[in-house]
Amino acid sequence: MSFSERRSKHPEWMWQEGAVEPDGEHIEVRYGEASNARYDEWTPIALIGQPRSRVFPVRWLRMPPEIDAAIIGEVRRELDFYLVNKREPNPWAYAIYHCNTSANMYSKVHWSYFPSGRQGERHSSVVVQL
Repeated sequence: MSFSERRSKHPEWMWQEGAVEPDGEHIEVRYGEASNARYDEWTPIALIGQPRSRVFPVRWLRMPPEIDAAIIGEVRRELDFYLVNKREPNPWAYAIYHCNTSANMYSKVHWSYFPSGRQGERHSSVVVQL
């Protein structure tokens, strides 16, 4: 089976700007330095909702003026990598898994999973201070 035949049988995943309900299940993306700042000091950048018809809705949050195009570019590259280019069979499940990895913590782009919305429990990796 050729690449184009495989591709037509398995449509591409993608993300696009869309509505994400913060009180429902979602992933929050923040930007900050984990080695010297806490979660609540990182800048909230976007919310990712569960995919519908292989499309992840992404809601960009209001950001302070010091958030520049380079930071937005970093976040877009991570969205592309984890939700699309990694080609996971279930990218939503993989994104949830990624929230708890060391790769997530050592990056400046941090993903946190909220299974019950923003008032519920947060699942994410943390730096352990010894």
